[in-house]
Amino acid sequence: MTDLDKIINIRRKGKSISVGGPVTDSTATLCLYANDIDLDAISSRLGVKPTNGVKRGEVVGNRRPASIGLWSLEAPENLPFEEKLRYLLGVTAKETSTWDSLSLTHTIQLRCAFFLHSWTEGFDLPADVVAEIGNRHWAFSLAAYSAEGDEIFDGFLSGEDDGKDSGKE
Repeated sequence: MTDLDKIINIRRKGKSISVGGPVTDSTATLCLYANDIDLDAISSRLGVKPTNGVKRGEVVGNRRPASIGLWSLEAPENLPFEEKLRYLLGVTAKETSTWDSLSLTHTIQLRCAFFLHSWTEGFDLPADVVAEIGNRHWAFSLAAYSAEGDEIFDGFLSGEDDGKDSGKE
């Protein structure tokens, strides 16, 4: 257990707040972008079919035509964040020459998101995962979404009652 796995409960003026703990709600998607994308060729080179794929100019649903081609592979939803990354590393080509070549003609991005359920959550990313992401030329894109924003913590510290009592003690 690391410090990031610890949940701390703080009480003040009859209110309580939990901070910390592991990220429990996340997404991880490997994306390759190119104007003249060949979805079948990428699937063949990586050894896996995409979760989603669209060619430049293609219309999907009610959206406007795609401005760029996209091949993307989503990690299974039910895995912890680190395991999502290991999944994407494990099901795609391991040869650095494949990634070296793809990086010359495609933008490669590992798009990740966290949906926080408390004021702060965190994770440790092992060095071997970071190194392998780098070896494959995957840019790491991270977005974090707060459960309710900083106003929760600010209100807690100020002792003000915002009228939004959750009923949890």
